[in-house]
Amino acid sequence: MNEIEVYTITYDINRWWYTSSDEDVYVAPVTFRTLPISRSNVELSTDDTSASFKVEFPLDAEFLEMFRVSPPSGLVTLLCEKYDSVTGLTSEIIFKGRIINVGWEISSAVVTCESSSQAIKRMGLRRHYQYGCPHMLYSGECRVDREDYVTVDNATNITGSSVDLLSIASLPDNYFAGGYIEYTHSTLQTVERIAISASQGSTLTLFSFPVGLGSGKEVRAYAGCDRTISTCSQRFNNAENYGGTPFIPTKNPFSGNPMF
Repeated sequence: MNEIEVYTITYDINRWWYTSSDEDVYVAPVTFRTLPISRSNVELSTDDTSASFKVEFPLDAEFLEMFRVSPPSGLVTLLCEKYDSVTGLTSEIIFKGRIINVGWEISSAVVTCESSSQAIKRMGLRRHYQYGCPHMLYSGECRVDREDYVTVDNATNITGSSVDLLSIASLPDNYFAGGYIEYTHSTLQTVERIAISASQGSTLTLFSFPVGLGSGKEVRAYAGCDRTISTCSQRFNNAENYGGTPFIPTKNPFSGNPMF
């Protein structure tokens, strides 16, 4: 049989190439490593915004290391193609999309993917009247320059999901809550971003483990925001760009009380 399947996993500048064929396959300029891979068909549900594609990889597939502790902060994509070993040409793209979950089993890992086209069809966020600001911090609507609120230091202690930066000890508690850190992954050389849930003294508590961050490595910590008008004004001097509606009346005019 001339047709075989090849898989390309992509994360930022990193690439991993595999094939379910019995032998390694060279497709210039890369070699697809043979692995016992099995997959499902692309399954569409009655909801046209969702699709399912699952691939089962052995536990020694290198890219799985990114998911063993916590998933990477960036987009990981999977491309499955049919390749004609006689003509040396790709005959069909079976699936292209992003990895959304990895399930661990005794001898394998089940990788669940979502197609790119289905992700585009999904309904996005809707903006409502609300007290808190809906803008993403440091975004185009927020207009705060993140470089004005960054602290750069070397990590001195990494324990679980906590990281210590000595230079932030003088800042108020939770100054960084709602912000995030950036660092370069020691192995993948990618820029990782992890949200900060709390800060106290010199310790930052993160929402996930800082995989690939070693003690003594540079960390960039960006101040956070609790989406209130007071923080927007006092910390960032940015009340004119506040996206919430903090002065909504708290008393319901339809409650039946005539003394509104």
